[in-house]
Amino acid sequence: MLMEDNFAEKISTLQKNFCDLNNLFELSIIATQAESLEDLIDKISDFISQTLNLDNIRFFINQNNVYYMVANPNIENRENFQFENDDEGFWEVLNNGELTKVTADGKRPIYKSFWEKYNLYNLNSSYFKLFQKDGIPYFICSVGPKEGNMPFSDSDIKYLEKVFTYVEPILIKYIKRREQENDLRKLQKSLHNISILYNISQAVNFIDDLKRLLRVILSKALDTIEAEKGSLMLYNFTENVLQTKVVYGLADKNLEAEINNGLVECGKIKVGEGIAGSVFVEKKSIISNLGKNDPRFLKMGEDLNVSSLLCVPLIAKGEAIGVINITNKQNGKLFNKQDLEFIEALANQAAIAIDNAKLYELATKDGMTKLYIYRHFYTLLETELKRSARYNHEMTLLMMDIDNFKSVNDTYGHPVGDQVLKEIANCIQTTIRKIDIASRYGGEEFTVILPETNSMDGRVIAERLRKNISEIKIKLKDGTIIAPTISIGMSEYPSCALDEQTLIELADVALYNAKNNGKNCVCEYSPQGCTLLPRSESRQETIS
Repeated sequence: MLMEDNFAEKISTLQKNFCDLNNLFELSIIATQAESLEDLIDKISDFISQTLNLDNIRFFINQNNVYYMVANPNIENRENFQFENDDEGFWEVLNNGELTKVTADGKRPIYKSFWEKYNLYNLNSSYFKLFQKDGIPYFICSVGPKEGNMPFSDSDIKYLEKVFTYVEPILIKYIKRREQENDLRKLQKSLHNISILYNISQAVNFIDDLKRLLRVILSKALDTIEAEKGSLMLYNFTENVLQTKVVYGLADKNLEAEINNGLVECGKIKVGEGIAGSVFVEKKSIISNLGKNDPRFLKMGEDLNVSSLLCVPLIAKGEAIGVINITNKQNGKLFNKQDLEFIEALANQAAIAIDNAKLYELATKDGMTKLYIYRHFYTLLETELKRSARYNHEMTLLMMDIDNFKSVNDTYGHPVGDQVLKEIANCIQTTIRKIDIASRYGGEEFTVILPETNSMDGRVIAERLRKNISEIKIKLKDGTIIAPTISIGMSEYPSCALDEQTLIELADVALYNAKNNGKNCVCEYSPQGCTLLPRSESRQETIS
C-alpha cells in the first residue's frame, strides 16, 4: 500500500512537472510572437491569470523611479495606479527580488503607509514582484487575489516564482531593446537637429534679408518639433515693450504676409507682463503645457487658440533683445525638454542674425531715414555695375533732390525738415521694388539703383516716385500743410556711362536740368542730351 502511494505521488509530481514545462513552452511561444513590450506583457498577464484563476495581474514599468502601468486589461484609468520608489522600508523588502506579500487576509494592506501615500487600495493586489538586473529595477508585477478570494497554495507560489524567473530576462531584454531603439531615434533626431542648426548658421551668413532669415528659422523650428505656429517678438526700447515682428504658420496667409511686411501692427506686451514678458526680463525659457489656461498667460481680449506654449529669450552679448514663441504642439502632444533645447539653440542663431543686422544697419544706414549712407551706396553701385557688365544687363541710376527744402528748414525749423526727410524716405522705400536700392546721398538728396532696368522701365519707376512723393501731405501743429515735391535725374548703364563716377555725374546733370526747368519733374540724360519727361496727372505745385 505504501509503495502504491509513493508511486501515485511520483506520477502526480511528474504530471505537475510536465504541466509546468508545457506552460513554460507556451510562454516561450508567447515571447516569440509578441509584437511589442506592451503586447508581451498583456499576453503574459492573460496567461498567468488564466492558469491560476487570478482576479487581476498588472505590470508597472520604471521610468525615472516612477512606476507606470503598462498592462491594464481590466482597469481603464491607468493614472490611478502609479507610484514612486521612495527608498522606504517597503522597497528594501522588494529589493530582495522575492515574491512579496502586500496584503493580509486578501484585503488589509501590510505596508499601509505606502498604500495610503499612493492611494493603492483599489489596486486589489496580493503580491508584488520586482524585476531587476545588476541592481537596476525595470518592472514590478502586482498579482491580484485568486477568484473567489481563494488562498494561494504553496504550489501556486512556486509556480509564480518559476514563471517569473523564466519571463524576467525576456521582459528585461524587451525593455532594453526598446531603450536602444529610443536611443537610436534620439540620436537620429539629434543628428537631424544638428544638421538643421548647421544649415541655419550658414543661412545667417548668406541670407541678407533679416525678415526672410527669421521666417526660415521659425519654419525650421515648427517642422522640427512639430508645432503649429511661431512668432518672434523684438524689444522696443522707446516704448519699453515687446512687439511681434515675424510670424509663421498662421492659417490666414494674407495676414501673415501683412504682419511680416510691416503692414499690420501686432499688439504690444509690456516688459515683465505675461509669459513672454517674464521670459524677456528673467532671460529664462518657459514651457507651458497649460496654454491659455496658465495663470501667467496674458489675455489680450482675443480668444486665442493656445493649448501649449514654448517661450525662449533672444540674447545677444548677454542682453535680452526679444523672445521666440512656439505655439501648440501638433496632435495634442506636449512640449518637452528636447523641444526646449532645440529652440534655445535656434534662438541663439536668431539672436546672432538680429544683432549682426543691427550692427550692419548702424554701419551702412542713415539713422534718420533708414536708407543706405553715401559710402555704402557707392560700394553697392560698384557691385551692381560689375554684375551688369558680367551678365550684359542694363542698369539705371536715379538722383533725387527735395525741391525748396532749405525754405522748409528756414521757415519751420529743422525738426519739421527732419519729418519731411523721413516721410519722403519712407515713400521711396514703399514705392520701389524689392531689388532696387535706395540711399540718402546727401542732406536732401537721395539715390535709387535700379538693377537689370533699362531707361524705358526706369522712366516708369522715376515718374511713380515723383508722383507718390508729390501726394505726401504733412500737417503741422498749427494746421499748416506741407506738400513736398522732388526733382529726379536719371542715367543708364551702359548707354550713358561705363563706370560709377561718370554714371553719377550724368544723373546729377539731369537732376539739375530738372531743377532748372520748373522742378517736380523727371529729366533723363542720354548721349543726345537731357530730356524732360511728361508728368502723369498729379499735383504739380512745389514747396514755396
